[in-house]
Amino acid sequence: MNKSFTNINESSDIWYHGTPDVRELRKEGGFTSRTTTLDYIKDLEGYHQLQEKMKEARAEGDENAYFKYIDMVPKTRDVFKMRSPVFFTNNHTVAKTYANPSRAFDNQNSIEDVLKAQIRSNNGVTINATGDRFRFIDTSKVKRGFLNAGVNEKEFDLVLSRFNYYLSNKTGIKTDMIAALAEWFTFDYVDVNGVLDSHEGGSIKSTVRMVLDPTDINIISK
Repeated sequence: MNKSFTNINESSDIWYHGTPDVRELRKEGGFTSRTTTLDYIKDLEGYHQLQEKMKEARAEGDENAYFKYIDMVPKTRDVFKMRSPVFFTNNHTVAKTYANPSRAFDNQNSIEDVLKAQIRSNNGVTINATGDRFRFIDTSKVKRGFLNAGVNEKEFDLVLSRFNYYLSNKTGIKTDMIAALAEWFTFDYVDVNGVLDSHEGGSIKSTVRMVLDPTDINIISK
């Protein structure tokens, strides 16, 4: 099912994945590679120039020019194809909150479960985010984690601005964007330490691991 875990740098820690319906995972024999996409700005300078021109056209009441610039904005964007992360936690109670059959597409026939796994851990980023909600992590904490993992600061700032262009609040980064940053810089997983995370909200601090390479996952119970 997965790559051999013999004679490699592997984690002996136990991780948990809560699922509202385990049937597909069982059918496929484990986690398989899936992809998703995220919009980003490939031409930051051009994008910002268009934003300024739109402001000027709006201030001048030039509707034709305004909509012309709007039509040009998509040319500054592109789509980033990335591996879809698989989420784990080191806390069984937190994982259990995600194993709620009401979340399943076919909730009447779903089989909820909490899977236990070991995960290879030789190419990752660690973000210390104690007290933050998992879905919105403080930008400075995310940046510190990537810099500590060896990413160049100027390159990180540039890539972040490309992905983060549509957020009015620049103090926090959403989960999907953290995964995109990890994929862009060719990491296989991200650990987010000390976050508050559960499907219902909750107040339990745990470490969440976002795994981008499913072949690094060794399910030891299912």
